[in-house]
Amino acid sequence: METKVSMRDIARELGVSIVAVSKALTGREGVSEALREKIKYKAKEMGYIYNSLPKSMLTGRKYQIGILIASHFLGEFAFYWLVFMQLLESFKSTEYFALLEIVNEEAEKKCLLPALVRANKVDGLIVLGQFSEDYLNFVTQKMPACLFLDFNSSAGSCDRVVSNNFDGAYNLTKLLLEAGHKRIAFIGTTSATTSILDRFMGYSKALLEAGFPPLPPIPDRDEKHQGYHASEIDLRIGEEAGCTAYVCNNDQLAGTVIRYFKQRGIRIPDDISLAGFDNNDIETTEGIGITSLAPDIESMCSIAVSNLITRIEDPGYRSRGQIFVNGRIVSKESIAPPKGGDA
Repeated sequence: METKVSMRDIARELGVSIVAVSKALTGREGVSEALREKIKYKAKEMGYIYNSLPKSMLTGRKYQIGILIASHFLGEFAFYWLVFMQLLESFKSTEYFALLEIVNEEAEKKCLLPALVRANKVDGLIVLGQFSEDYLNFVTQKMPACLFLDFNSSAGSCDRVVSNNFDGAYNLTKLLLEAGHKRIAFIGTTSATTSILDRFMGYSKALLEAGFPPLPPIPDRDEKHQGYHASEIDLRIGEEAGCTAYVCNNDQLAGTVIRYFKQRGIRIPDDISLAGFDNNDIETTEGIGITSLAPDIESMCSIAVSNLITRIEDPGYRSRGQIFVNGRIVSKESIAPPKGGDA
């Protein structure tokens, strides 16, 4: 029996991706004209037969993936806008398109099905940033092909791609300890997201190993998880404990803390040292470079897109569970030895 030639066969012969072959043979953008002609010639040479029916009709897929983000995560300097832009870059090497849906507080609270799912527009969902467990359980029942990005949850049987927040906070706290600080506080509402809780646990481990008791976490947002302004943040726990350094949940928060101390005539890093997360500080931190944990956003997004597409296309796919991606510390000028020597 004659074996039917597939796009995969052509890709293997030429040493290119299946996506490149598909784009070349369907007239889509994304490959050079020289490569397009080379692929078309090889396809003809190998006896490839092109089916003119749209691929969506042949496979039953829509080749669209939804990205859900909670509205309260989006702001002027929101980290998730950066992640979303990188997700779009990751989709460029696939046959899928990304569709964004912003979920407001009412829709989450009432467990309203995302419009993209309700209208049957997508094959799967990337949920970017933490939602309530009730909402996640509801959504994953209606759309099992989901992946959680930048948080952990037991809802559904979904893969979870997260930055290694525990190790990141552990290493940042060790930097402060190595600089001579002994009284260090953590700023972040641990009930808001699993990422913040993991960071607090990493901070706590570093202090306990050094023989110092960790302090209770200092909240950085209200009960609706809205971030505090400088005038609202309460650092009395740290001040009463004589803290000379703080690990901030993110760099935007570090900027709020800088403004808090600036109002009191306290300077960074002369009087107080700070560490943060996200490596996204210049516009938010009064021009002070914050030593920060930079997440590997590119790898996180690439893994998320690849894993979800594999799950959509492979009926036998088995969840990989939680996938940790290590970040890297970017040292700047916000850490100095404590004033007057050992704290």
